[in-house]
Amino acid sequence: MSSIKLTADSGGGTFEIKAPSSSGNTRVLTLPDTGNLTLQPGILQVVQTMKLDTFSSTTSSSWTDITGVTVNITPSSTSSKILVTYQGACSSSDDSYLWLRIARVIGATTVTDLALGTSRGSAISCTVNGLEAVEEHPTASCNHTSFEFLDSPNTTSQITYKMQFYKAMGSHFFIGGTYQSQDANKGSVPTFLTVKEVGV
Repeated sequence: MSSIKLTADSGGGTFEIKAPSSSGNTRVLTLPDTGNLTLQPGILQVVQTMKLDTFSSTTSSSWTDITGVTVNITPSSTSSKILVTYQGACSSSDDSYLWLRIARVIGATTVTDLALGTSRGSAISCTVNGLEAVEEHPTASCNHTSFEFLDSPNTTSQITYKMQFYKAMGSHFFIGGTYQSQDANKGSVPTFLTVKEVGV
């Protein structure tokens, strides 16, 4: 049986590649390769999008994409997990109720809403609370939101993760800091969406 043996320097061990004993066990190994090699546990790749500017919208009562808060990743194995992390800051121009959720898109039509709270009557099922600004000075309210979720997409196709918002009350949704953040007593905050492939 043919084989290739590598011997370490200075009395170390050996590494041997040996052909299978029958043609029915034939394997092809192409380097670099992910299909025939066992991926070790740990972080295999990291992709991040960072939105430095602001986003605003008057859309209400429907889930809407937040422009620029989208990231693509292609897993190396169907067994890989994807760790999704979000950080951002929401505000509004007036009294508002805002919610956020993360959505996974595979292909042209497969859209899955992830990590949603259990439906309770007419309550909005979401990933994280965006803002509840019902007070005398709602434009001074800014809610920093973040979450982390471990997804199991079971695919090696490209995945798109994106943030969406739902505005049930108020006239203006704003992400990126305090509304009218050019004022000296208000802030401008970047928005991050990070995905990490985790080998298991």
